[in-house]
Amino acid sequence: MAAIALVRMHGYTEESQYREKAERTLQLLAGAAGQYGIFAATYGIAAVYFSVPHSQVVVVGDDDLAAELYRGAAAFSNFTKSALRLTLNQAVTENLPPSLAATIPNLPSVKEGRTCAVLCSGNSCKPPVHDVGELANLLRAQKTAA
Repeated sequence: MAAIALVRMHGYTEESQYREKAERTLQLLAGAAGQYGIFAATYGIAAVYFSVPHSQVVVVGDDDLAAELYRGAAAFSNFTKSALRLTLNQAVTENLPPSLAATIPNLPSVKEGRTCAVLCSGNSCKPPVHDVGELANLLRAQKTAA
């Protein structure tokens, strides 16, 4: 569980120390994981977290469309993908992890006060979408590419 938490912290903060500690933890337990029976599954989940980049869908908006986009994003959430919903007032640098702070507040849609959803993975984000169907297509495409 500690390795999972460390990988997630790295995904949100980009601080390399979290990823390094997660890697050391996984290496330390690699030889002994088989001794833990069913509880070794947590080790496997941590290894997947470590090897698959964390993705997140950021929904920005205050209206019904934002609620629909968030529900659509949450439907595709799994242990390597999360959904985050922000109001337009919350979509500012101070409220975002470094990996999103340079992108989300500067999106034309956000600056215009227009509801949107953005799929981000690692240090890059796809162009914003403004429709639930577009978001579903984007998430399906990412799933098949993985």
